[in-house]
Amino acid sequence: MELILLRHGETEFNRADVFRGRVDLSLNERGKTQAQAAADYLSGEDFESFYSSPLLRSMQTAETVAEPHGGKVSPCDFFIDVDYGHWSGKNIEEIQGEWPQEFAIWSDDPEMAAFPGGEAVKGVRERLYEGLEWLSREHQGTVLLVGHKLINRIILCIVLGLPTSGIWRVEQSNGAVNFISRGERGWVLRRMNDVSHLRGLESREQQT
Repeated sequence: MELILLRHGETEFNRADVFRGRVDLSLNERGKTQAQAAADYLSGEDFESFYSSPLLRSMQTAETVAEPHGGKVSPCDFFIDVDYGHWSGKNIEEIQGEWPQEFAIWSDDPEMAAFPGGEAVKGVRERLYEGLEWLSREHQGTVLLVGHKLINRIILCIVLGLPTSGIWRVEQSNGAVNFISRGERGWVLRRMNDVSHLRGLESREQQT
């Protein structure tokens, strides 16, 4: 199996650098252009199936990639964005002010973090592992999966056998592509955070 893992294009919450989570945001104009650039970049791939987080920003990105192939995107709850609870819509400074202890845990030991009013990171990793195993059982060919920044980072930690603290060592830019294989020895990361198709279209660096 070949898994092409893509992060969705830019939204206005990305521009504002606030936590997004389950807020159902549309791509902004830059995000739509990033999605089209990814579609052009991946136009030569022979996709077997197309999957996405069910949130609009990911579905829009996946549908843009699938359209030239005549493909239909299947929303998959395994890969929905993290539920950040009360942190959604807030920036780093606001969160540090209101939840200093919880933010310190998130920064220093993310595996133990639980977002106030939202999910625990351990549970997120468990559902992502389950989702990846399901994909590998269902498919032998090339599959597109469009996810989110933290979702993709945790997927990459699973692929590389890293603890969840490894999220701070793997970047995921808006519109970035990752190439992953599944063989007899398990997952293999072949290329990470490829943004070569986004020259001049990159989003600014984000803390959230």
